Amino acid sequence: MTPSLTDRGARLRDDDRHEEALPLLRDAVAAGEPGASRQLALTLMETGDYEAAEKVLVTAVDGGETRLAGLLGAVADDLGHAVTAESAYRTALAAGNGEAANDFGVFLRGQERFDEAIAVLTEAVRAGDTLAAGNLVHLYLEDLADVGTAERLAREHLDERRPSTYVALAAVLAARGDLAGAEEAHRRSVELGAPKAHQNFALFLWEERDDPVAAEREFRLAKEDDEPGWGYELGNFLVERGRPDEAGDVLAHASAWGDLEARALLEDLEA
Repeated sequence: MTPSLTDRGARLRDDDRHEEALPLLRDAVAAGEPGASRQLALTLMETGDYEAAEKVLVTAVDGGETRLAGLLGAVADDLGHAVTAESAYRTALAAGNGEAANDFGVFLRGQERFDEAIAVLTEAVRAGDTLAAGNLVHLYLEDLADVGTAERLAREHLDERRPSTYVALAAVLAARGDLAGAEEAHRRSVELGAPKAHQNFALFLWEERDDPVAAEREFRLAKEDDEPGWGYELGNFLVERGRPDEAGDVLAHASAWGDLEARALLEDLEA
């Protein structure tokens, strides 16, 4: 059986041959192949063209592919297109995509609509989302400066099946001045494979422990594990440590893979 255009394009994307994948995936979208819009959008994102990815996703969602609404919300949010992002997240939730609730809550937090964010994240926690509890704790701690509520929620929701709750507890303990407890929680988050665990631990070691050597080790472990955002964080660390040439190489690599924050920092570095 001859592979579809989408399958051929996806294989090229998996092999990091994005420029070859793009025309195949565009043809696949034009032919109406299932899954083509998602593959095209992801390929465009990985080449750093978020604007084009957003256009693909808007067309797809408007055409009834509501399963892509959550991804559209995330892309639009990254681009700072708040109206499009909110509409997309609401479409995703209305279509029964419960996984979009956490991302919507994070979006609302970024818009400083804290009461709405709390309501959305609380409902996501009840629905079993693995990230929402940690984000709820961070909101109370960092945005509302309510350490007491943050600690209560962090301990209430601490769960090895939700490793990000250990990162949240670590942040609370650090705010309390319990650096030993915070470090223990960070190490447990690494063991459990929490999202961005190495980066969060690195930032703690750098900012709270004043140990740049250990911090760099964790940043580089984040690179090895291909944690989302590792390029920006390692690049920023190297800039702050007075190593701009190394930082430039890291940021250029991350920018080529669609990291918008890394791209912005690289532009500042080269200005």
